[in-house]
Amino acid sequence: MNNPFTYSNIVTGPHFCNRKKEQEELLEFIRTSQNVLLYSHRRTGKSSLIKQVFLNIKHQSPEIGTLYIDLYGTTSEKEFMTRIFQQLNVLETNTDKLLKLLKNSIDKFSFQLGIDPNTNSPTITPTFNSANETLVLKNLMELLEKFSAKRKIVIALDEFQEVAKYTNADAFEKQLRSYIQQHTNICYIFSGSQQHILTAMFQSQNRAFYQQAASFPLKQIETKHYIPWMENLFDKGNFSIGKTNLKKIVEQFKNHPMYIQLFCFFLWRELQHTPWTDEMINTIERYMIDQKHLEYQTLWDNLSINQKKTLKLVLINDGRNLFAAEALTTVSIKTASIVTRCLKSLSEKEILVKNGKYVIQDLLLKKWLVLNA
Repeated sequence: MNNPFTYSNIVTGPHFCNRKKEQEELLEFIRTSQNVLLYSHRRTGKSSLIKQVFLNIKHQSPEIGTLYIDLYGTTSEKEFMTRIFQQLNVLETNTDKLLKLLKNSIDKFSFQLGIDPNTNSPTITPTFNSANETLVLKNLMELLEKFSAKRKIVIALDEFQEVAKYTNADAFEKQLRSYIQQHTNICYIFSGSQQHILTAMFQSQNRAFYQQAASFPLKQIETKHYIPWMENLFDKGNFSIGKTNLKKIVEQFKNHPMYIQLFCFFLWRELQHTPWTDEMINTIERYMIDQKHLEYQTLWDNLSINQKKTLKLVLINDGRNLFAAEALTTVSIKTASIVTRCLKSLSEKEILVKNGKYVIQDLLLKKWLVLNA
């Protein structure tokens, strides 16, 4: 049997761990066309959850159309719209019908027909040659509304915080909202990992998307859900780990989905040759840290001296009481204002996140810092 654990791709089906409650809640939002803001720290399974819900819809409610748009890496309004245009074949799989619909809906700009190398499906790419972006957006959003007139649709805009970084973000957000609020038969899932940006977009009164979506923070998967999932997959390989040891693995990686998947991937590989021993937990963890050494060393080297001291301060004080005089003396920082500036910059770099206290977002980076900083 092939290794069933995966850590570098979106996972669904038997590779996806539980989140049954979250799946049911998202399905209810979709059925009622209620927009949702889905957010959590990076690599905690947001995209996998969306894909799993879409898979459920495909099997259980095929009358609902699903559209997943990955906005990561987009830098402009043009790229935002292009990503959506290129996925329209998911809503209309008949190429001739899609082309006819486009010709009847598009005004004063042309598009190119291509082939997606991964799926061999036709893709549509607007050229933007003679049209301004406002007109392209208008045509695109009206086209989505036409699709929704025939059936309910859910559109997931993953890594939506990218929009806030566009050159004309404020104006684009206002234009986008003016159309979205008219789409009564479409559920929009705005998903992302940069909570401070998303919070500003959806909770600041002066922003276009203020209170335009129900907040849906993605919490940790409970240990009690991890254990039977892990046990089932290891049993398929005839590996008996034991519930107590599986619980230790989950606790070692603080219930983090990606790192639990990664650990189990290496553990599965190890068990092909060696029976389980308790030492494997620390041995594999150290191997995982060593694999990331160059990446983390580069990150560390690019920090200023005060940023490095502030990270050490977070480690020593477990993210609390960072401005106390005694704490500052421990890491040789002269003033609390330096810590304030460094906490801000480290948060903007997504190294730190504030959740009651300051936390190093990447668990493996934290473990590397304990060993090397």
